[in-house]
Amino acid sequence: MLVKKWMSKRVVTIDVNDSLSEAINTLKRNKIRRVPVLQGQKLVGIVSDRDLKEAAPSKATSLDMWELHYMMSKIKIRDIMKRELITITPGATIEKAAILMHDNKIGGLPVVDDDKNLVGIITEQDIFEALINITGARQAGHRVSMLIKDEPGTVKEVCDLMRTADFKCVSLLTTYQDVREGYRELIIRFQADEKDIERIMKKLTGKYDQVELINE
Repeated sequence: MLVKKWMSKRVVTIDVNDSLSEAINTLKRNKIRRVPVLQGQKLVGIVSDRDLKEAAPSKATSLDMWELHYMMSKIKIRDIMKRELITITPGATIEKAAILMHDNKIGGLPVVDDDKNLVGIITEQDIFEALINITGARQAGHRVSMLIKDEPGTVKEVCDLMRTADFKCVSLLTTYQDVREGYRELIIRFQADEKDIERIMKKLTGKYDQVELINE
């Protein structure tokens, strides 16, 4: 699954010469937490609500309202934006986007083409939506997990066994998290009638370890 399928193509942006006041109003008006900064059509930076708060005068300032607004209008985004950008391309995988955001502790990535033109943005909310869709979590059904040997053909073996009953596979995932060496956890989300579930569970528990069924 690629970034271009999940990114937002309509991106709110600000200009490098916009003021702090303009940037704050842009974030509030659009209910967003970060905004790419452009110089012409080129992406040159990004600014977050945290950056704006740190740049704004303290609430304890002795300035009156008019002096405060004047000062904020003189602070330019080019002076407070982050110039070291972490970006991603439309053809990158959603998994790579998730890794970049996780490892760099950021909530969104500008999406740029080969010429560094901004073509979209992908946020943690987009990643969550992709995860929900990939796992089929919104579809009613059942979720069964088990430990299988980390060997070629073991996933097919489970699916062949389950196919002896009437069932529909919604999603299939595996993980090595907190699993002993030589094994992996297999998670299958599926739909089936109660009588077929009983048949499936009887076969799985007779062959695999840590088989767990969750009705969703």
